[in-house]
Amino acid sequence: MSLSEQFLHLSQFEFWALLLACAGAALAGLYFAFRWLGRARLIEDAPTARIRSAHQGYVELTGDARLMDGEPILAPLTGIDCCWYRYRIEKRGDKHWRTLESDTSDHLFLLDDGTGRCLIDPEGAEVTPSDRSVWYGAGRYPLDRSPLRQRVQRTPLLQLARFLNQQIGQGRYRYTEERIYPGDRLYGIGLFKSLDDLDHRQSRAELRRGLLGEWKRDRALLLARFDLNRDGTIDHREWEMARRAAETQARLVHAEQQRHLVQHTLNAPASSRHPFLLSTLADFELVRRYRLKAFGAITLFFLGGSAAVWLLGLRLSQ
Repeated sequence: MSLSEQFLHLSQFEFWALLLACAGAALAGLYFAFRWLGRARLIEDAPTARIRSAHQGYVELTGDARLMDGEPILAPLTGIDCCWYRYRIEKRGDKHWRTLESDTSDHLFLLDDGTGRCLIDPEGAEVTPSDRSVWYGAGRYPLDRSPLRQRVQRTPLLQLARFLNQQIGQGRYRYTEERIYPGDRLYGIGLFKSLDDLDHRQSRAELRRGLLGEWKRDRALLLARFDLNRDGTIDHREWEMARRAAETQARLVHAEQQRHLVQHTLNAPASSRHPFLLSTLADFELVRRYRLKAFGAITLFFLGGSAAVWLLGLRLSQ
């Protein structure tokens, strides 16, 4: 029996389900081809800015990943110090792996390009990390917390061997963890914003209101400092003096805060037309990666579309 006859002997439901699957694959291929080509074109056209002189809005930056002061960021499965992580725990079923637990870091970290530091909020970003670990075990959580680290491949064509290697691993549970480390070279494109005069005025106003509120609650101290005529009340002139004193103190506190405050942020734009990308690959490597993905998606479009047209023609020729 020829291939055409085999398809013609499918039930009505099986035939149309197969036809729709082929058409769906073609449409998905077309969608992702345009999506990934758009990403590549966007990266090629965007000039790299310096943090010190970057304009406000959609900006491309490169620099080194840095941790903020405070609590360290630890990758959940390995306990490794990092700036960002993503992990997944899966359990082997009869036919496939089932995800039991997964999470992506939303901790803030820094990008330093030598001219300044920018606060990175990774929420909503498409991240290409430094490396990943894939290993197996008998329990839900791994006993081995020092698995082999695999650098992220420079091209998707080299990922087939890694994929096949994952499928033949031993153990009922599979653990996957990806990381970005302090000191990694980082590429980022997203919404850049610097604190402006309005932000500074609002911050000083909040500090002033906080100081005045504290002084009001401690009435004895308020009277001791600002009740010049000692009549036990604060009149309009004395209250204006208190406001000026609070303004002066708020300005000094705010100036001290600015010495330690990161003045710039990079996060996800509001529009989906402008993606938020973070990558440890250089921009030209990222462009090549997206073009290869687009080539694969175009191939899927032609294969799926050709199959759908052939199946439809087969049915109509009966």
